[in-house]
Amino acid sequence: MPQEESTVVKCKIYRPEDVDNIWERQGFKKGEIEERVKAVVMLRGETLPNSYKMIVEAIYEFPKKDKAAQLGLVNRHGLITRVHYASPFKGTLQPGDVILQVNNTNVSFDDRAAVAEDKTGSLQSKVKAPEKKSGEKKDRPASLSSGYPDFKSVVSKVMSSKTESKVTITVARLKNRVGTFKCPAGIVATPGYQMDMALVYQYKYLKLGLNMQQTGPKVVVNYTVPDTVTHISLNIGEAILAVDEHSVSNLEEVRQRILDGCNTNGWVRLIVEYPNTDPIRNLVRGQLATASKATDRPPYYMCGDVRKYCDEGIEALKNGKELESVLKEAETKESDRKELEKKKSARKANKKDTLVEFRKTTEEVGIPSEWNSKLFVVLPPLKTKETEMGTDTSQMKK
Repeated sequence: MPQEESTVVKCKIYRPEDVDNIWERQGFKKGEIEERVKAVVMLRGETLPNSYKMIVEAIYEFPKKDKAAQLGLVNRHGLITRVHYASPFKGTLQPGDVILQVNNTNVSFDDRAAVAEDKTGSLQSKVKAPEKKSGEKKDRPASLSSGYPDFKSVVSKVMSSKTESKVTITVARLKNRVGTFKCPAGIVATPGYQMDMALVYQYKYLKLGLNMQQTGPKVVVNYTVPDTVTHISLNIGEAILAVDEHSVSNLEEVRQRILDGCNTNGWVRLIVEYPNTDPIRNLVRGQLATASKATDRPPYYMCGDVRKYCDEGIEALKNGKELESVLKEAETKESDRKELEKKKSARKANKKDTLVEFRKTTEEVGIPSEWNSKLFVVLPPLKTKETEMGTDTSQMKK
């Protein structure tokens, strides 16, 4: 029996632990990657630490059949603003990544051919753009250097080639979570909770998308709009304790601190806490933490009980064995079964030849109290010859 091919996407993450600046790579001019990132991320003020910089290589191996015609990546001037749900890079690349290379070929982006920004119903950030001095020319998003081929043309060539077996997208990424950090004075984690540092950047073509809620003395992340800045960095249910080392306790304070930080530096640090009592959440976080430390993503294993049921179901399907029904019917006594059979036989014996019959009496059925009476509507009376001719006055109110 032929086996279906699975789509394989490998991911390599290069971190600055072994080098001074991970963005200084062979094939690029000095400072070229940093300038490309600054063209779409409003970094200013405080210098961004090198430990927050990463390079990610996503490798998609083409299947032998049904080769995808597109990569499913929406970008503006090289900044990924959306990854389609059907894209092979879903879960590997993310909004906020800056595209640098395709199959080790440096690419540029034509401003006129840039894909329009994804119109989502996200919250509009009120962060100010950096002010320009009088007489200063307006900034245009810089491409990776004149002379590089256009991103679209390189991708089209790779996708239409019969010899290429894979496509590799190389991007520059800014770290969005830090697990180990120096906790500011006066901030103590709640017992049973764990603290993290989330990094929120000001992108030119991504909105903030943060919905918060005041829950007692804490400000909790209520919702983050997909394909926005906070959707990358924050999780629903996390409580924001501090912004840029300043403790916060209400919605207005959090909002103002985020705006001030972005207007000053173009990025802010958020100290958040989340409960560590949920075993499923801890399992997922542990697997993600393991993946973030490795250059190649490890396999993700299922829980023991889930794996057991899956193996049993697959084995039963392979052997052609009929699976047991999950629905368990109530047991019927032998006497009750015989009584039901007698009633069925009696109904068959007394059944008339006519297919349609009317009952001579009307049964009134009351509305149960647990039903929602607001869901019921009153129907108008039936139309008859008398009501249509205007001779019937029985329905008219006096």
